[in-house]
Amino acid sequence: METPDPAFADVPEQTCRDEVVIPAPIDDVWAVLSDLTTYPQWWTLIRVVPLGDETRVLPGTPFRIEGSRPGGPTRGWNCEVLEVDAPRRIEIAYVSGDLLGRAAWELDPVDGGTRIAYVYRGVRPNEEGSAETFRRYGTRLHNVAMQADALSGIARYVKGEPLGDEWRADVQARMTAGVQALD
Repeated sequence: METPDPAFADVPEQTCRDEVVIPAPIDDVWAVLSDLTTYPQWWTLIRVVPLGDETRVLPGTPFRIEGSRPGGPTRGWNCEVLEVDAPRRIEIAYVSGDLLGRAAWELDPVDGGTRIAYVYRGVRPNEEGSAETFRRYGTRLHNVAMQADALSGIARYVKGEPLGDEWRADVQARMTAGVQALD
């Protein structure tokens, strides 16, 4: 992992957990989450780009995340899958770029389906724009994005609900309203 830029030492390491229950078996959710080729279909605010030939989530799989909030600049960071405990957990390292640190997807079977969570285990900014976002919002902006987009998107995808232009416009509107509520 790249060494964090000391210029942003004033920004504390960020931790958070965003989750939702999807009314589907854990294996169905895992099948989507463990295949990077599905991400563009359900995660609208970002792009997940495999950095090699492997698109399945396996230890060592490298990929890049790029994205932005509506009206915001694009940010990007390279990731590597550290550990996979199928169908329960994917440990990820943000190894270079605008963010550095650890994150994870966690899945748990619960009454009525599967609880899916995205967890910041300790994420730091590694460039001024990301540092300013964390200074201003902490993880609140990330929380809005995960709820408005990623978690609701994967739930719709697993349930077979439409994810077309109308859905994407709705994500943009919910994200814009969420950002305005933070200000």
